[in-house]
Amino acid sequence: MTPEELIKRIKERFEVEIYTSQTKTPHPRERIWIEVSRNDFKELMKYFQEIDPHAQFSIIIGEDRGDHLSATYHLELFCENSPSLSVAVITSCPKEDPKIPSLGDVFPSSVPYERENQEFLGIIFEGIPDPRRLFLPDDFPEGIYPLRLDEKGITPEMVKNAGHPYKIKKEGSK
Repeated sequence: MTPEELIKRIKERFEVEIYTSQTKTPHPRERIWIEVSRNDFKELMKYFQEIDPHAQFSIIIGEDRGDHLSATYHLELFCENSPSLSVAVITSCPKEDPKIPSLGDVFPSSVPYERENQEFLGIIFEGIPDPRRLFLPDDFPEGIYPLRLDEKGITPEMVKNAGHPYKIKKEGSK
């Protein structure tokens, strides 16, 4: 399947925005970015498994984008007669309703990344099979998300220097 064929099939079935790039990498392939609403997100991801039962999930990149939170899921699709396709699927949610469906039942390897984004950005992955914290200590305050850029992010007082050379200076110190 060519990138053009994949794009055509997706656009016939889903309302999405699609961007492409033909940047050469050590393994030349085209990267396809797809923006989809959170309502259609899970169905689109299931569709990728219909298209390619060997599709591989790679990683989720979560971001605080000011008025909303986004999650970019990276996949690799394999085609019989052409190079693999790198696909990035972007979905988002408003900060006041930070919910996205979990893909734990579609791509089980996505669960640790969903847990990471849940605890660091506050995205709630509905239906996640294991919602426990992954990185933050048990005594870390609920409702504070270290990668948020708003009032739910960490305060300077919460930052602990673990011997890092770029020590954060407290007010009034030199």
